Amino acid sequence: MMFVALEQRLKSVLNSVDDAILMINRELKVVMCNKQFESFFGLPASTILYQDKRRAITEQIKWRVRFPDEFEKRLFWLYDHPEVVSNDEVEVVMPRRRILKRFSGPVYGDAGELLGRVEVYSDITNEVDLKRGLEEKNAHLFILNAAATSISQSFTLQSFCDTFLRRLSQALEVQLGLLYVKTNKEGFSLFSQIGLNSESADIPEQLNVHLPQKLYLGHNSEKSEFNFLHRIIDSGYFLAFQSYDNQGIPSGLCILVWHNIDEMLLNKSLFDSISIQLGIGINNALLYSEAMRSAVLQERDRIAMEMHDGLAQTLSYIGLGLDSANVRLSNENYEDCAQVLDELREVVDNSYQNVREAIIGLRVDVTHEGRLIDSIKLYIKEFNKLSSVHVSLSTEGIWPVIKLEDQLHILRIVQETLTNVRRHAKATHADVNIVFVNGELTITISDNGQGFDKDEVSHNSILHQGIRIMNQRANALGGQLDIQTQKGHGTTTCLKLPLRR
Repeated sequence: MMFVALEQRLKSVLNSVDDAILMINRELKVVMCNKQFESFFGLPASTILYQDKRRAITEQIKWRVRFPDEFEKRLFWLYDHPEVVSNDEVEVVMPRRRILKRFSGPVYGDAGELLGRVEVYSDITNEVDLKRGLEEKNAHLFILNAAATSISQSFTLQSFCDTFLRRLSQALEVQLGLLYVKTNKEGFSLFSQIGLNSESADIPEQLNVHLPQKLYLGHNSEKSEFNFLHRIIDSGYFLAFQSYDNQGIPSGLCILVWHNIDEMLLNKSLFDSISIQLGIGINNALLYSEAMRSAVLQERDRIAMEMHDGLAQTLSYIGLGLDSANVRLSNENYEDCAQVLDELREVVDNSYQNVREAIIGLRVDVTHEGRLIDSIKLYIKEFNKLSSVHVSLSTEGIWPVIKLEDQLHILRIVQETLTNVRRHAKATHADVNIVFVNGELTITISDNGQGFDKDEVSHNSILHQGIRIMNQRANALGGQLDIQTQKGHGTTTCLKLPLRR
């Protein structure tokens, strides 16, 4: 009676724990099975109690887990090696999905004899799902970051497409990536390609497709608008998605191909976000192209105006001067002729300096790799070689990272200011001081020249047009341009702009 009472008490204790517990003896008969085992696997204890565990696994238990053959093979091996201790995971699908951590090990008597084996199953579904969810989110964030950073680091459309596709393909581990951009109403043009057989002649340069949905997944063997893929890769899955402009019109088409695709990637919200990033990148690149085109046109207008007001008038003056010298030479008035020629020589020298300065201004530029300060230093070095005005440069603070188009505007303001100093100030010295402090960039250019009255500057003069363009550039930067000057006291030009984060 005491033994029965102890057995009942032990059974009650085992039934009260959260883990499923099952024990088999040396003959592999099930001698104990608690209620949690019934709950986890959906089997009443009576159906397997005192039954051969191998037979129970084969006939009833293994069909309730996700990988039945692997489950059976693992347990059978442990039964053949009863001294082995094992820890692994089992995914149960019936009666409901659970992730179970399984401990399996030998049970010994007081004398050290083998009594059998015990199996303990702990429900870790929530922990595993949480871990998998975090891993999936981290993977998605990594992929989105790869797409997003290509926007901030690329300017031209070709550069953006190459960077976007390369980073996305690396993050997604694709075998083949293709990126098309809609350049006309008829369809998409190929801009970038990467991966296996990316140079294949079977890749169409133009595509005119209509996706039935934003995210289209298929196999390259099936009939679709992407039939050309089966000629490029023997067997694989492809995923295609489009981007859209601000009016909801398709602007880009990305095609990614894998031999085997990870289920984690089949996430609509992930590719919706990537599609938005692609659309933003294409739109930014097109805006950048338009801005560069506008800047080029403005620069052409400025150069044309300078040639008209400067070089053209100079050539006209030289022509008139030569006529005057010819008359004096005919009259044998050699002294006056020499004076006219000296004046013409001075005009020619000045014109030559203007042309050289314009060439230097166009040649010194900013690059993706370089820094603005290096371009300014180079321009001042060339300017000092050319001009009688000596320019000194001083800087203060840690030089910040500035967007490429902003660098170009700043450089042109510095160039235009120094050009005005040489042409109009009659100065011998100018100071360029650049300070970066508290998130603000300040460039101050001061000269010791004659100064001028801003109210007396003609609206049609080169000086007025130059100041107007400088103000336009400062406004484009979100900054302020201030010119302080008066006759006989030199000029100070100050550019202040907040850095864009």
